[in-house]
Amino acid sequence: MYDVLTTTELTELQNVLYEATEQAYYIATCKPDDPYWTGLYRPFHREIALLFLDVGGELVRRLDQQILVA
Repeated sequence: MYDVLTTTELTELQNVLYEATEQAYYIATCKPDDPYWTGLYRPFHREIALLFLDVGGELVRRLDQQILVA
């Protein structure tokens, strides 16, 4: 999925997703006692966090490949 991105672009995407994950965490904890609030935003925040982890995993794989080549 990320093959078309350069390592620099992949790193930037991870930075953007990190900031989004940070904001998602902040929003999710704004009203922790309100089940409507957390239920409304949980799927969106979960997806952002999973994308962040996915991109991070791809970045780690590329870095590992670079170490093996060098």
